[in-house]
Amino acid sequence: MKNYQLVIAVLVLLLIHACKETSIDQKAEAEKLMQLSKAWSQSVKGRNVEEMISYWADDAILMSPNEAAVVGIDSLRAMVQRSLQIPGFDIGWNPQEAYVSKSGDLGYVIIKNYMTMPVDTLGNTRTIFNKGVEIWKKQTDGSWKNVIDISNSDPSIKSID
Repeated sequence: MKNYQLVIAVLVLLLIHACKETSIDQKAEAEKLMQLSKAWSQSVKGRNVEEMISYWADDAILMSPNEAAVVGIDSLRAMVQRSLQIPGFDIGWNPQEAYVSKSGDLGYVIIKNYMTMPVDTLGNTRTIFNKGVEIWKKQTDGSWKNVIDISNSDPSIKSID
């Protein structure tokens, strides 16, 4: 009888332990996302396509103002390659704040970004400022990848600082 009670007690303790939520340092994980977003923005300056797309998950979705959604890493790679060939094209962003879920597997970063594009054949450009959200998902290897990147124009924004 005592062995039976001991087995039950051990099983109850194991069950309680298994049901405990894992403690995630949400603030530290959010800071990781802030740093990742900053590093991603800096990678654009190097104009290395593979480095730039390395921040996206294979099934990521990009939703830019006045453009169709770009879905999947191959389409994203092609879009980045095309964009870098446009004379005068430039893009950058600055993360404003980040949040990570209690479970630690999803997070988002609120950003301000800009996009500079040519407006004519004379080389004149126009810069548009946007607000946006990057949604990040923790991968099985523990790294973070962007899964949804969405922004829309905001005429009240005059810089990304």
